[in-house]
Amino acid sequence: MHVIVIVAGVVGAVLVLMVWLSVLRTVLTPRARSSQVARATLRVVAPCVLAVAKRLPRRDSRERVLDMCAPVTLFGIAGVWVGASLLGFSLLGWALHGLATGTVAWSEFHVARWRGGPLAGLVWVSEALLLAAITTYIMRFTDAYGRRERAVARLAGRVVKPQDADALLVAYLRTGSRDHLDTMFGQWTDWMTDVETTHVAYPALTFSRPVGDLCWLEAAVTVLDIAAVTEAVAPYWAPPCTRALLTTGSRCMQRLAAEFCLVLPRASVSLQGREERSFSDTLRAAQNVGLPAERDEQEAWLVFQSLRTRYAPHAHAMETHLLYDEIGMAWADDDLGDLAEDGDTGVTGVTEFGRYDGREGDGGGVTPRWPDNGKDTARS
Repeated sequence: MHVIVIVAGVVGAVLVLMVWLSVLRTVLTPRARSSQVARATLRVVAPCVLAVAKRLPRRDSRERVLDMCAPVTLFGIAGVWVGASLLGFSLLGWALHGLATGTVAWSEFHVARWRGGPLAGLVWVSEALLLAAITTYIMRFTDAYGRRERAVARLAGRVVKPQDADALLVAYLRTGSRDHLDTMFGQWTDWMTDVETTHVAYPALTFSRPVGDLCWLEAAVTVLDIAAVTEAVAPYWAPPCTRALLTTGSRCMQRLAAEFCLVLPRASVSLQGREERSFSDTLRAAQNVGLPAERDEQEAWLVFQSLRTRYAPHAHAMETHLLYDEIGMAWADDDLGDLAEDGDTGVTGVTEFGRYDGREGDGGGVTPRWPDNGKDTARS
């Protein structure tokens, strides 16, 4: 019987130690990674919530169910930490009691076994610190969610639909200074970095529903499209933050898709969200307001697609997985119209290069050429 007592004490001590290792890794040192408890809890909660939501006929009912995914996951993580901690201390207290008295009875095993004993002070300190850690975790979670949604809300004031990237580019080019465009690219580079870090460290953030009709994935693709068009058409003129935004945004979309275990085939052309937009008209509208044409249309199209296939398919796959495509129904049935009140920037119909299949020898795998010391050199 003493062997059982010793084993129970060891198991209890290991449980307490594992809880605190999980808490420290999740709350204090996330470093763009989450603990196994956070990932495991989300893997249990998210499939159940998504399965229920898909079976509901009404969109508002689905959204109400999907809204509960992140909160339930957070409370699940807290419940695992508290429950495992109490179980560990109970096993440890039961084992110490058995060794001290020389008698062991399973009827005496309960969560209050440690009360009044030598473990009482340690238990209360541990639980108080655990409560503080949970509170800190929730506060950091909500703060990261607020940062994500504030930037999207500011963009939504100028972008009604994800296809409005062309109009936003035209609006910035009309100012006559690329500094404004560079400032926006710098802000969204920081946003992409923050989203990647927080959504990997706090995986339930990915399931937190957007505040408005424009979701954060659509906002990211909109801004990345502006940067991709700028880099594809005018690589020398492009603001300094253009390439940083494209690199950071592509890495962010790819890494978050990998967190969902979404494996995408290699794409040569990405038209997600641009099915109703012609690249020729995008090019003409941008050039009409001052974007210099440093590449011809065909080469610009190939470079644009080489850049876009690095982020848009991943974002679209996540939108579908998270049922974000349901949100867009509010604007999907509206008339497409013009993209802006002034200038011919709105078009319909797929691009004239839309049938390009990107096979070997057709330029599908073209690597964008970056200007370096006055010359175009290929950069992987």
